Amino acid sequence: MRTLLLFLLCALRLGAKAQPHFDRNYCGFAPNDSIDITRDGIPDLVVLGSCSGTDDEPSSSGSCHLLVLNLPGTTILNTRDAQGYWRTKVCAVGDRIPAVPTGPQDDLQIPQVNYTDGYVQVAYWGYGHQSALVTVTPGLATQRYVFQVMLDGNLWHGSFAIDRANSTGQVNVRVGVLVPADQAFVLR
Repeated sequence: MRTLLLFLLCALRLGAKAQPHFDRNYCGFAPNDSIDITRDGIPDLVVLGSCSGTDDEPSSSGSCHLLVLNLPGTTILNTRDAQGYWRTKVCAVGDRIPAVPTGPQDDLQIPQVNYTDGYVQVAYWGYGHQSALVTVTPGLATQRYVFQVMLDGNLWHGSFAIDRANSTGQVNVRVGVLVPADQAFVLR
């Protein structure tokens, strides 16, 4: 009886096959690419693609998003929107970023800005029945983003900008300022 049961289990295992091409790359994304903006050998940001499509297989239509996200150990300055959700704060050249407060926080005061996880959408497009036209986030080259990171045991904050993606889809991230967190700075 054991032999028959073992034989049936082996036959079932050998007879099952995975669905071919189940994880398709409909959007043509390159592999994720990490970026070390502090030049300490530890990646701070990652460029990655995200897609959502219809439930049919293969997916007949959907949308693609090219994003820049923070990695663990790095946080991005966010602001609270009208519904109470944190959104990546978009800054401009000349904006003044204050020093990070080091005193105790007043628990009765809800902060409007905070360093937390965030992302920047670089571009989006569709496939299938959706528009295949790549749309770069409007004004991306003029936008600045503020980050915070622990570097050599000290807390630092700084800024970065994302250049418009070139024809090969390469995303360039430029660091603007990097100063200790107890110092204010002006975005450039």
